[in-house]
Amino acid sequence: MQKNYDIIVIGAGHAGCEAASASARMGMETLLLTMDMTKFAQMSCNPSIGGIAKGQIVREIDALGGFTGIVADLSTLQFRMLNGSKGPAMWSPRSQCDRMRFSSIWRNILEKHCKLDIWQDSAVSLSTNGSSVTGVRTAMGAEFKAKRVILTAGTFLNGKIFIGSETLSGGRIGEPSSFSLSDQIYSFGLTKSRMKTGTPPRIDVRSVDLSKLIVQRGDESPDKFSFLDYLSPIQAGISQKPCYIAHTNPSVHEILRNDFKSSPLFSGKISGKGPRYCPSIEDKLRTFSDKDSHQLFLEPEGWNTNEYYLQGFSSSLPLDTQLSALEKVEGFENVKVYRPAYAIEYDYFDPLYLNHTLESKILGHLYFAGQVNGTTGYEEAAAQGLMAGINASLSILDREPLILSRDQAYIGVLIDDLVTKGVDEPYRMFTSRAEHRILLRQDNADERLTPVSYKIGLADRRRMDLTSSKYSYRDTLISTFDDIKFRPESINHFLSSLSSSQISATKSLSYFLTRPELSLASLMPIVPCGTFDGISLPSNDIIESSEPLQSDYFKSAEVSGFDIESSADELFRSEVLSSAEIAIKYKGYIDKENLLSEKLKRLSYVSIPSDFDFSKLTSISIESRQKLALHRPSNILEASRIPGVSPADISVLLVYFGR
Repeated sequence: MQKNYDIIVIGAGHAGCEAASASARMGMETLLLTMDMTKFAQMSCNPSIGGIAKGQIVREIDALGGFTGIVADLSTLQFRMLNGSKGPAMWSPRSQCDRMRFSSIWRNILEKHCKLDIWQDSAVSLSTNGSSVTGVRTAMGAEFKAKRVILTAGTFLNGKIFIGSETLSGGRIGEPSSFSLSDQIYSFGLTKSRMKTGTPPRIDVRSVDLSKLIVQRGDESPDKFSFLDYLSPIQAGISQKPCYIAHTNPSVHEILRNDFKSSPLFSGKISGKGPRYCPSIEDKLRTFSDKDSHQLFLEPEGWNTNEYYLQGFSSSLPLDTQLSALEKVEGFENVKVYRPAYAIEYDYFDPLYLNHTLESKILGHLYFAGQVNGTTGYEEAAAQGLMAGINASLSILDREPLILSRDQAYIGVLIDDLVTKGVDEPYRMFTSRAEHRILLRQDNADERLTPVSYKIGLADRRRMDLTSSKYSYRDTLISTFDDIKFRPESINHFLSSLSSSQISATKSLSYFLTRPELSLASLMPIVPCGTFDGISLPSNDIIESSEPLQSDYFKSAEVSGFDIESSADELFRSEVLSSAEIAIKYKGYIDKENLLSEKLKRLSYVSIPSDFDFSKLTSISIESRQKLALHRPSNILEASRIPGVSPADISVLLVYFGR
């Protein structure tokens, strides 16, 4: 069997689903190759989306026209906006999702793409013409030709599962690994290594005494990820499911420590580096040996299941040790376990050998996305998949690639970090990694990215109309607030009632919004009537297209049992008001950050030839020459971010290239 495609995507995890969806909607004949059609975008670990910095990435994926945010909204069990007490640059949306619904909705969406075929099989090798990939061969003997191939194999490349002394082959528990593909790619000259991750036990919640745990509820007025004009199920009135907090204790720790000898993490059986910010319970006990207790989070896996996820208790210890320790946790005395915790080790390829488009520098037309690049997390994987799908499509269309800058998106920070710095441990996104995070807020992702996506043909007309309307209303409101004036005698008494200092001269409403102790909500009593009249959703014109609009995918997604309203005028109005308030209150910080960003951008205009011989720059250190030759930066800005390249070296480069 042989068939020709524009793009083949290997793997249907979070990266693969976004990659395949993007390429199909950009007009590419696409094949999505997966080993199991019941596990699209499977949530192998915690069934949650978002969190610190990750939530910002999901909103960026949505603004670009991806589907992770929409699918998360439709399957949300509980929503929380993290860091709500801090400034808006730190606000991070997070939702606990129904694992099975999340996967089934993704499948429903993918099957509606006009130019997307799905094939259940395992990729065993790549076809090449020597310098570029030309297709994929499968275990069942099928051979597919393609102009571009995107590899999103997750933890399946030479994956090994560890539970105490037991070692199994698999990319997830009960699912086979892929071996020959990884070895073939390595033979082409790409550098590979091993990484490790893990997952905690799944608990039968009926066996836990929840009265002994701390209840963790969702937000009273839950938000959602997508900027599209609909209400999520929990916004439409479906009750959120609570999560629970438990704690380990010295008795738990003693049982675990007494069997450290059985842990493959400590015995040397696992050589891969694990995620620093999501350590196993045995790692925690060794690293924080002075602590008598660690938090555990008991979180639901779905609407209609008793299976709960015990975040904070990932482990590779033997089954008996895990169970004995769990029984010492208060509330878990009679615990029943559906599945034990386990560790998994897998191959990844050095992302230093990728361009910013995520195409390999060594083997042309081959793109890498997700955990094969050394990242961890659904959100980071989905973002890479989306960008790989976009850039593979643009390459076929002979158009300029889409490369997001560090001041444009967290996705830009993610990819730039990977391809310029590489990884020595599983990479996850944090707000601290983004030097321009005041510009990269979760609330303005649509303003930053939707016009870009609409221009390349991914974000649809409805999404662009919503974005244009939202920020047109915002700018009008800001102008209106500037024009609304208050004399001291008319407002000082009101200011005193809010514990805010009085004024001695006429001031605008915008001036008062800049005060940290005042908000638009607190100033509403003095806002003239009619100020907010006219803020409403744009009309939903009928647009002819062979591919449905994203809003159509939402309406047709499998959401049986939920009475969802597709009209959300009040939600839209709230977004406009919030956007206006943030723009006014943080204007000084935003302007300062924009100036810094523009200054740094000037370095990107000084290009470095791709074949430049850095060895002849004897005035810079040997280390810098070696690092520059390895990373091959395309401009001075990229060179400045390479570890080991000093500011003095950058000055030399600027002089050499005529600046």
